[in-house]
Order: sequence, then C-alpha cells, then structure tokens
Amino acid sequence: MKFLGIVCSPRVKGNTALLVEAVLDGARKRGAETDIFYCGSLKINPCLACNKCETLGRCAQGDDMQGIYDSMRGTDVIAFGTPIYHDHVSAQAKAVTDRLYAYEWKDSFPKGAKAVIIITYEWDNPSGYDGVLEWIKGTFERYYGVETVATLKACNTTKMPVARRPDLLREAEDLGSKLALGLRKAGSAETR
Repeated sequence: MKFLGIVCSPRVKGNTALLVEAVLDGARKRGAETDIFYCGSLKINPCLACNKCETLGRCAQGDDMQGIYDSMRGTDVIAFGTPIYHDHVSAQAKAVTDRLYAYEWKDSFPKGAKAVIIITYEWDNPSGYDGVLEWIKGTFERYYGVETVATLKACNTTKMPVARRPDLLREAEDLGSKLALGLRKAGSAETR
C-alpha cells in the first residue's frame, strides 16, 4: 500500500507540511510505503494549455511535476495539503491541480485512490473555508474519481501554529494509521 503526500505550501516546514507529514507517519507505522513532495521547493510550472498531454498521457513540460506523476503510479491514498491564501488554495496547489489535467486524456490515474484533504489558514473561523474544501474534493472526484475519505483543518494558525497543537498532530497521525490499517485489511480480504 502506498501513501503520497503533496504539500502545496511555499513553506516546506510550515503548518501544512506538519499535518501531511503526520498523516504519512501514521501510515508508515502500519507498513505503508510513503512518498512526499514539498511543492514550495520544486519547480512546477502552470499548465500551458498546449494539450500535448492528450497524446502523451502526461504533461510535456520537463519540470518537477514529472516526479509527482511518477510517484502517483500505484498510490492508494493522496494526502493533499494546502494553506489558504486570499480565500482559496495556494498558487502551488492550483498549479498541481491544473497539471493533473494530463490524466484526463489517458485513463491512467490510480484506480480506487482515496484522498485526505488538509487545509490550514489564519482566520479563526473553523468553518470559514469549507467551500474551498468542497472545491478540492469536487475536483478530485469529478475529474479523477478520487473519493475524499477525510479532511483536516487547522484554523487560527498565526496564534496557534500546528507545531503547538499536539492534539491535531495526533489526530492526523491516527488518521494515517487507520487508513493504512483499513487498506491492509481490505488487501488481506481480497487475497482470501
């Protein structure tokens, strides 16, 4: 079983990264293979709308998105995290979701993949960006058939950074552990 973390924050050790890492830590403790990409330290260009992916089955741009495409193969769970900037996903998250467009032309997105969506933001309203969560969930479901099985939100992160919230980090780790355990049990049942 494989978990893929995509941290769509310019801060590679910020609030979003800590939560994605915690989900992967929980999964790894249950035997999952994990891979993580910190988009803030990668070069991921915006989509060029060239439609070369229609014939290639993946984006023609030779940037760091190619590593995400490679890691996506065989992935069971995608832990997708983004901070909220100016009332929506980060520029890095938008670039990644736009570049996943390459999967629309070839039926190559991992079948049965699940998603954990993580958002972090400064506003102290716990439900303030539920609309953004729904947008991300809808994008994964509508275009790639990916079911979102869990969401995590961290609000008020300026006053209460994730690093000072052990309860939230434990919740994220427990989530990864439970998902990996469920996948392992499902895999065992299929082989019987």
